[in-house]
Amino acid sequence: MGGYGSVRYETNSLKEPNKPAGFDFRRFVLATDATPNDRLQAYIELEFERLGEIEIEKGLARTPTGTEFTEDLEGGNQGEISLEQMWGQFKFGTPLSVRFGQVLVPLGRFNINHDDDKWDIPRRTLVDRNVPILPVKAAWTELGFGGIGSVNVGKSGQLSYQGYVVNGATLDFSTEKAVASEANQPGVIRLASEFSLQRGPVNGQGGVRAAGWRVMYSPNLNYEIALSNYEGGYTPDFFEPSDAHLSAWGVDGLFKHQTFALEGEWIHTHFGDLNGVEQAFVNAVTGSTGIAPLAGADGTEAEFALTNLSPNRYGFWLEGRYSFWPMKWTKNTLAKGFEDPQLTAVLRFERATVKDLIDQISIENGEISTDEPQTLRQQRFTIGLAYRPITSVVFSVAMEHNWRLEGPVLLFPFGQPAQAYTSLLAGLAFGF
Repeated sequence: MGGYGSVRYETNSLKEPNKPAGFDFRRFVLATDATPNDRLQAYIELEFERLGEIEIEKGLARTPTGTEFTEDLEGGNQGEISLEQMWGQFKFGTPLSVRFGQVLVPLGRFNINHDDDKWDIPRRTLVDRNVPILPVKAAWTELGFGGIGSVNVGKSGQLSYQGYVVNGATLDFSTEKAVASEANQPGVIRLASEFSLQRGPVNGQGGVRAAGWRVMYSPNLNYEIALSNYEGGYTPDFFEPSDAHLSAWGVDGLFKHQTFALEGEWIHTHFGDLNGVEQAFVNAVTGSTGIAPLAGADGTEAEFALTNLSPNRYGFWLEGRYSFWPMKWTKNTLAKGFEDPQLTAVLRFERATVKDLIDQISIENGEISTDEPQTLRQQRFTIGLAYRPITSVVFSVAMEHNWRLEGPVLLFPFGQPAQAYTSLLAGLAFGF
């Protein structure tokens, strides 16, 4: 049994609305790793993210005029419970083991090595989480089957590899319901359905439509260089054409010398046939009538939206770390009781670009509207200091500066009109 957890405090110079500030329960993850035999392994990882509670109450009562049914659901905003990994593995030998289940997509180095306690900055990257440039934000998992292994190369080198066929990321919808007051109207029921790219289905529907792989070469313990790729369809079966293609490539690496490390990643994602997908979305919603459901119904407003798609998005991050312990006076404070505590200075530079973004295609009350495509580019520089009393526990503080390089709004937080802003972050992450 094991896992990790993390919390963060943030304050920044952004103005309302959408100003993320305050204490943030990032996530708590429980993991079970079972090895009943040297050749067999089973692994499960369950994540609780920004979730304080979930409470459901149901009631039934007799009234003078009939029967009343009530249902009350309580929970925190943006709370999530997710089965992040769940796979079984059989080892054929050192060169190859096979896995079957919910696996991390091996695109880039961050997605397969994302545990918060392994990093010295209390925020994940623009490329992997905040924008993201990954087709689905980290930690991106899919249900599938594949292999993982390594072989020795030369005297000290190693070639590692993994690859899977998976159900694949797809456009899926979520529905919102709201009751609102309107001028000169007693009230309006608003229904909104949003289509966006999400991890693939796990209910046996939709077929196996994607594959991902990563190959890494390490000439010794101080160097790593890797190439990764993901290919697959991304539209649901009721969209025509349903074979629009998604392609993503990644290059990543690591260099270490004594107490210095330099690590980085570059990701490019391409969404094929976006014009066809946009028309397929309209056709799927309006059907043969050409009119959206509930259009013009009394007291009801309906909106259907296809959001945040662009033909190309790309970005990179580069992080340098230097560990040291220079101050003698800390022996009786920070160092006392620990065998090998570390202070680490860290710098991270990152940039994300989303080309020709269509923020939204909406169908509201039968009328179709499309935003003009726009290119958004954002850059971030972060400087921080991390204290590790032991390897699996890190206290960190960081100052980050974000600025908009292109487009009318920021990519993160998305839609903010600010040209630039600065954030102060403080965090704790622990593994066990």
